[in-house]
Amino acid sequence: MPATAPASAVSIAFATPADAATVAALIAAMDAHYRPGEALPPAGDYRAMVAATLGEREGTRFVLASGADGAPLGLACIAVIRPGRDLKGLVYLKDLFVVEAARGRGLGRGLMAFIARFAADNGIGRIDFTTDRGNEGAQRLYAALGARAVEKVYYTLPGEQLAALAAEAS
Repeated sequence: MPATAPASAVSIAFATPADAATVAALIAAMDAHYRPGEALPPAGDYRAMVAATLGEREGTRFVLASGADGAPLGLACIAVIRPGRDLKGLVYLKDLFVVEAARGRGLGRGLMAFIARFAADNGIGRIDFTTDRGNEGAQRLYAALGARAVEKVYYTLPGEQLAALAAEAS
């Protein structure tokens, strides 16, 4: 699809198990974009993770943006988390990614609008997300959407720390 194709020629929908290979390829492209030069898992590992996630319905949902020709253009990874304020829950946006050739065409906004419509239609009260401090493109998008930056302390419990804490439950 040419980079100048209008956003109206794009379809955005929740992924199905039939989309597993497409979602896996987009996640691999996203990892390559955000982790340049790092060794990444083999393609089969991406496909296995996506197939398991879609098959087990563990809470993660993938939203795909595709061109009129079916070419994958973007991806959002979301989860509904409850209870949330006033028991309305929230949509947590874990990842939002648009392939380089399709950037600047409103696809990020389109993906966010799709997620917002999903939340509104399901009585969900908000969408929460983070971005790296250096990701100015994402920050411009989110500011243009009217999102508010909230000062919080963000924690992660990776690898060895996760294993050590998990061992306490043994």
